[in-house]
Amino acid sequence: MKIPHLVPPTGYRPQSSDTNLSADLLDFHLLQQLKPSARLALAVSLIQSSRRLSLQCLRRQESHLAEPLFAQHLARVWLQSDCPVNYIPTGSEMTWIQDSIGLATILSRIFQSLDVPYYVTGGVAAIAYGEPRTTRDLDVVLSIAPDQIDQLLQTLETAGFYVPEDLDRGGLLQVIHQETISRADLIVADNSEYEQVKFQRRRLVPWTDGTEIYLAAPEDIIISKLIWRSQSQSDKQWRDVLGIVKTQREALDFEYLYHWAFQFDLASVWQQATVEAGVRGIADERWVKALAEDAQTAFNVAKRRHRISSPAPGIEVAVGRLYVLTQDSRDGTLTITSRSDDREVAKLGLEGTLLTANPTLTDRQQWQEIRRAIQAQRDSDLELS
Repeated sequence: MKIPHLVPPTGYRPQSSDTNLSADLLDFHLLQQLKPSARLALAVSLIQSSRRLSLQCLRRQESHLAEPLFAQHLARVWLQSDCPVNYIPTGSEMTWIQDSIGLATILSRIFQSLDVPYYVTGGVAAIAYGEPRTTRDLDVVLSIAPDQIDQLLQTLETAGFYVPEDLDRGGLLQVIHQETISRADLIVADNSEYEQVKFQRRRLVPWTDGTEIYLAAPEDIIISKLIWRSQSQSDKQWRDVLGIVKTQREALDFEYLYHWAFQFDLASVWQQATVEAGVRGIADERWVKALAEDAQTAFNVAKRRHRISSPAPGIEVAVGRLYVLTQDSRDGTLTITSRSDDREVAKLGLEGTLLTANPTLTDRQQWQEIRRAIQAQRDSDLELS
């Protein structure tokens, strides 16, 4: 395979300090060629190898422990503070080296049998969309009524899950698959608008065993991890965000991402992620292309209202409260300039082709307001017609 010449965009950041730019760029160029199931398979190999090595080391260190005491010790090491006091795993070394990714198939069948909508989120979803890595658990969000929870827990126990007696039936149901010592965090969905949107946007993704599993959309994994990072300042969350963005690139819905980033007061952090992942140019181009129709409409409205000046032949200028729109018939361009700092925000060909793009977060917010005003005017015109 021919290795392409990859040039890092300004501000691009490798995933770790011991990885140079060229290696990181090539790594993600190769990951982009893989399907989610292939990226998950790489992670499965990493997780099983790390579990196998840990198991071998613990066997040597604790050779005096007989079963089931060794199994109990192993669970305490692997689950750490999440290990229930009286939990003793079943299974054997063959099952203990299995991974939390495979746990998704077992749980998916249970959720489907009970007609409980779900989606996988967290580290496993980040792996499917981004960079393969190890992960300790499986995070799943459930749309489940309170009176269904007891039935779900009984079904999980029958299927070989350890369900603590003192389990809180509120927002988080933490269970452990006894044969594999794999933990699943089952999160009961709230009734927020964003949660409802995430369920609408979830997608079926082919899994490592040939089945299909519901995952949150990549954009929603990014937003969720930005929220979690704002609460914990976790480097792992940031690395996952960059891994997804570097892998998905043009496939991402950038306008959706900016919308919810603004809603959760994460716009500046998301903007930083676009720079470090090398997609700021793509994000800006998408925004300007979406803006083209609104900008031309705003110019035409100003023209109908006779708010146009012509400082030179072939040049027409509409001066608004926030922006100046300049249409040049000589080269067929429409230029958007910010009045606050006399900065060229974007330049478009009259057919909407993108020539330059340099929007700030403020531009994005202000043009949202302009777009709403344009839509309100259209609605008003329709009512009068």
